[in-house]
Amino acid sequence: MISGKRKMKLFFLSFTMGLLFSCNGNPTTSSSSATDTSLAKYVCTKNIATTPGSLKLLPVGTTGTPQVRGYAEYVPPNYTSKDNWPVIINLHGDGELGDGLTEASLTPFTYSCLPGMIYNNTWDKQHRFVVLSPQFSTYADRSAVNVNTFVQYAKANYKIDATRIYMTAVSGGGVALGNYLSTYSGGEAAAVLPVSCYLPPIASATKWKAVPAWFLLGSADSTVKPSNVVKNYTAIMGTTPPTVVPKITLYTGVGHDANSVNKTYYPEGNDNKLETSFSGITLTPYSNIYDWFLLYHK
Repeated sequence: MISGKRKMKLFFLSFTMGLLFSCNGNPTTSSSSATDTSLAKYVCTKNIATTPGSLKLLPVGTTGTPQVRGYAEYVPPNYTSKDNWPVIINLHGDGELGDGLTEASLTPFTYSCLPGMIYNNTWDKQHRFVVLSPQFSTYADRSAVNVNTFVQYAKANYKIDATRIYMTAVSGGGVALGNYLSTYSGGEAAAVLPVSCYLPPIASATKWKAVPAWFLLGSADSTVKPSNVVKNYTAIMGTTPPTVVPKITLYTGVGHDANSVNKTYYPEGNDNKLETSFSGITLTPYSNIYDWFLLYHK
């Protein structure tokens, strides 16, 4: 006869294994979801990481009831080989706004910015990252809470290293990134890469000054304006510079268009001339952004 305590132990073991093997019978959930009970409510039931090496569109609900936001997913071809992949959370611009309810609404991810470049394999040649791109429906939808909810979902369902959560934003995506960093004092971001955007509220940048940041945009960007990025830089520097000084790279003559995105996310294709200084700040020459991400962890 099995004792009451023994039965409870067996139940707990069965429940835990259920979390680990809930995705089509494959152990695709992250190790953090097995150890952090607060993540249990986010654990998927299907369709997570089923097509390694390809961009996959996942409308709301296709991974199970914990999924409340449509997104594009990429996991490396050898995803199952380890449990601690670095992850890039990509926060999109206004051109990718949508309700996330159908694959049609997520289609812009196949041709726009980082996910579009993944689709065409013009990004990190070493395929070292999980990349997840949540879709937001409106300006107001880009809240700190909504970004954080997606981060927790990612931790619960993917084989990622929770100390290497990187974030990048393009154009209007800077609103989502700025809200998250300011509200959670940097949150779980190990490093951030704003492209063609600045991060509001600018005055609150002091709250996340410990997070390494690299701003890249065109010198002729009249929408974002380099001067606004400098305001972010100045707020982060404050009276006491952070351990990791923020970086700014300006592409000579480039405006608010796809050029700055393509040049940023595809290191091998970047041949643009660069500005060397702006508003008294020595600017950073372009180098491989993926190598830069991996310099940092929480």
